[in-house]
Amino acid sequence: MGINTSFCWCFILVLLWFQSQGCLEEERAALLQIKDSMGSYLSSAFSNWYVKECCDWEGVVCDPSQTRIQRIFFPHLRSDDSEPWFPNATLFAEFKDLRELELPGNHIGGFISIQAFKKLKHLRKLNLRDNSIQNGSNLWWGKYLSLYNLDLSGNKLQGNFPDSLCANLFLRELILSRNNLFGSINSCLGNMISLRLLDLSENQFNGSFPSLLISNLTNIESLVLSSNEFQGMISLCVFANLSRLSELDISFNHLEVETEMMSPSCSPSFRLSTLSLGGCNVKKIYPWMFHNITSELRLSNNNLTGPFISNFQNITSKLTILDISDNFLRGTLPEDINLNFSELRHLDLSGNSFNGNLPVFFTDQLQMLDLSNNQFQGEIPYSIKSNMSCLLYLGLSQNNLTGDLFPKNSSLPNLRWLHLNNNRLSGTFPYALSKSMKLRFIDIQNNELSGELSSYLPVLPKLKILILRGNQFEGQLPVKICQMRDLHLLDLSENDLSGDIPDCVDNVTSWLGRSENAVGYLPDGSRNGFVFTVKGRRLIFKGELLSFLMGVDVSCNRLAGKIPIQMTRLKGIRILNVSNNLLTGQIPSSLVNLENLESLDLSHNNFFGVLPHELVGLPFLVNFNVSFNNLSGMIPIANQFGTFLNDSYLGNPDLCGQPLSIKCNGSTETPPIYARAEKSVSIMYFAVLIGLFFIVICLE
Repeated sequence: MGINTSFCWCFILVLLWFQSQGCLEEERAALLQIKDSMGSYLSSAFSNWYVKECCDWEGVVCDPSQTRIQRIFFPHLRSDDSEPWFPNATLFAEFKDLRELELPGNHIGGFISIQAFKKLKHLRKLNLRDNSIQNGSNLWWGKYLSLYNLDLSGNKLQGNFPDSLCANLFLRELILSRNNLFGSINSCLGNMISLRLLDLSENQFNGSFPSLLISNLTNIESLVLSSNEFQGMISLCVFANLSRLSELDISFNHLEVETEMMSPSCSPSFRLSTLSLGGCNVKKIYPWMFHNITSELRLSNNNLTGPFISNFQNITSKLTILDISDNFLRGTLPEDINLNFSELRHLDLSGNSFNGNLPVFFTDQLQMLDLSNNQFQGEIPYSIKSNMSCLLYLGLSQNNLTGDLFPKNSSLPNLRWLHLNNNRLSGTFPYALSKSMKLRFIDIQNNELSGELSSYLPVLPKLKILILRGNQFEGQLPVKICQMRDLHLLDLSENDLSGDIPDCVDNVTSWLGRSENAVGYLPDGSRNGFVFTVKGRRLIFKGELLSFLMGVDVSCNRLAGKIPIQMTRLKGIRILNVSNNLLTGQIPSSLVNLENLESLDLSHNNFFGVLPHELVGLPFLVNFNVSFNNLSGMIPIANQFGTFLNDSYLGNPDLCGQPLSIKCNGSTETPPIYARAEKSVSIMYFAVLIGLFFIVICLE
């Protein structure tokens, strides 16, 4: 008996030993072919693919026996400028036991021999988000697969809802957001009753809201149809029988949503975690929302009216996010708003008409507070300045707030974004921000701050955007700015700063073109951008537009001296404005090194000498202004300089040539580029005359 048992165990061990000899050779070969077919890929990709055992390779997961590959995960391995990749689906068909295939962000344009996917009988998850797939009609393999999760978001799918997707009745998650799909929703979607998550947001679906179709999805837990073109009036009653519904987002369509659910037949059976009805013409907040919504309530850009108290009196809510921004609410806020919303992490009341003093008490767990664009007055409460250690974002801009910013004993250690612009705040720059070493964004423009900026501005190593325009700061430009090496945007215009421009500006490595762009500085959900002068116009920047911002504006001060040679090394900046100062000397020809420059304003200074012809080598320059200086000589007209108008050169009486009406005479100093051209023309005329002379001699 014992011998037989031992024999059985030995047999099992031998069997397991044979089954754990590593991944199959055909699967290993297929992986290498997939890698080769990518063409170019990041240097960090496939970093450990030199080992023999492919089950240990990065992005590969095998079954417990380490024999067959069950998961392939290759995220964002190809560079942004890569050509579209068209992988051969037959290579993936080699993985007979594959459960999950994830290839997000690899510039996939489609698949060759896509029908080969039907061989993947065990595939349950397919993630192709953030690629470049255009033709959804090619996804006909849907009926052959038993997928549970399909993510095609962030592609370039066009046309109507792909019919082929409806064939997969086992789908639990279908994500088609951020594409170019349009038309009405295919009625076959109502047959996909296994769906738990459906996300069709950020497309162009139109027509009437598909209420009947949605009501059939009785297992749905998350329904996201925001940012489309659906029209009409609907009631939330259409969702009342979806007992498993946890997240509902139908915001930013062309809908008018009735939120009252008082009748017995319309009593909500769900307990929503998230309700998003932004831009849905909602007129009233009903009590059921605070009883049936446990986490996030987003009602921005609606027609909510009346005082805050009437909407929230006697409410005790467990909401963590409340967004009622951009409505028509008015009146004062209760001092102890934390009693109504003790669990809040995110509170956005911006863009209303609230007035009075700011609430004294907020929950100390608050991470984002936006009360901007209202009519609040008085000082910033001490509780906001000192007792909110979790606060990441503080927006109090465009109110009527007064008093000092932050006392020395203030402490906001996790603060990253600070918007206090367009108030009447006074005092010096808040040195207490030296305790906020994670700050990335400061906008305190258009207040009444004063004092020597260089004495109070701390070194903030992670700061990317600093906007102090329109205050009363004085003294020299702070040398500490040179220690903020990741600074992207500096705006110190319209102050009373004096002295020279620091010659250490090239210590800011981001201005040298050695830093990533500024996308992502504003947190998700924030609509609070900032104003900056670009090409002579005050523009609002927010969201992805931040990726274009890299510049310096120190205009409208009393800066003197010359433009330091170090400033001509800032190859990364797009905007340079030093206008309305007392700068002197010649305009450096080395400004041509600023190869990304789009806007250059040197007007209203004391620059003299000729206008450097080298500046015509700035390929992206579209705004140029040297008016009201003491420049002389001929204006260059090559390249984009031929597009600049009179306004760019006014107030320089010794400048001549187009576009000015003043013609250049023979004694005018001519830039070398024109001198060479005139010399070439003279030689050509001389050669023609000599030629004619010899022709006449020959004829005689």
